Amino acid sequence: MKKVLLLVAVAAACVLAQSAFYVPVSAGEKVEKFYEKKVTIDQVPRRVKRAILKAVGDGRLVDISEITQGNKKTYEIEMIVDGKEWDVVFDAKGKELKRTFEGLKPEKVEKKTATAKKKKKTATTKKKMKKKEYQKFFDIENRKFTSKGKNRFFILMPGYRLVLEGKEGRHTVKMEIVVTDRTKKIGDVETRVVEERESVDGKLVEISKNFFAMCKDTKSVFYFGEEVDIYKDGKVAGHEGAWIAGENGAKAGMMMPGEAMLGARYYQEVAPKIAMDRAEIVDLNTTLTTPAGKFRRCLKSQEENPLDGEQEFKIHAPGIGLVQDENLLLTKCGYEKE
Repeated sequence: MKKVLLLVAVAAACVLAQSAFYVPVSAGEKVEKFYEKKVTIDQVPRRVKRAILKAVGDGRLVDISEITQGNKKTYEIEMIVDGKEWDVVFDAKGKELKRTFEGLKPEKVEKKTATAKKKKKTATTKKKMKKKEYQKFFDIENRKFTSKGKNRFFILMPGYRLVLEGKEGRHTVKMEIVVTDRTKKIGDVETRVVEERESVDGKLVEISKNFFAMCKDTKSVFYFGEEVDIYKDGKVAGHEGAWIAGENGAKAGMMMPGEAMLGARYYQEVAPKIAMDRAEIVDLNTTLTTPAGKFRRCLKSQEENPLDGEQEFKIHAPGIGLVQDENLLLTKCGYEKE
């Protein structure tokens, strides 16, 4: 009998505990849907984008989440400004709703004790110790493109020409880049043909036809592939590095974002086993003097190819485009005369 009473008492306690912590949903009552997904700066509404860029300023944008709850959308970002990590929430119109201080950036934290250091590493550093991640997918199917246009660091207008020259060891290298009046359809996208010619000591070594298109909404420039002719002794000797988006698993990459963000990382070419170049924006205030002039507030990027481990730096000037490619410096730029 005592055993039975004990079981009844336990059951009653469970019911009471349930009623204290569980509120049932009435029949017909609507449950708001909650959904969260990661997005890029180019995928948020314009007002939100402007608010995010203003909040980040010269800092670094780490992450953006789009949160849908019922019919309402909010955008939560993680950013690092002046060595401090913040979480900021915006509504769909770009109004800042909440700002939370998450702590100092790990490299700014002073060493106190072994215990404190271990706790800090567990709480705030673990996420930062991951391998660098680069944006690889750009929602190409849902964008509208044009085959000509300009953004701050890239000019995609027919007739525009850049000439870069320099020394590589004892050899003189010259690279000419011309935005042609030709276009090429790749999938459903009309791309602009940009021809690049490289010569060493006056001898032609490579001609590549690169296919670019600009997103109408964001002004980001996307790279849809290239045709390559490599020359030896005046004759075509190979086509190494050629690829086209939509063929053999290749996809379009981003050549230059419409809104440059310090710390942004993205793939420029997504052609497995052929071309997987990627870039990170490491500075937005570089000053460079070239034979063509002195340029300020330039974008400096570190580019690397994970297929062979090569790394290089490039510098783009506002209103001009590429002004330095490793040892090559801009010597001429402008529109070709008809």
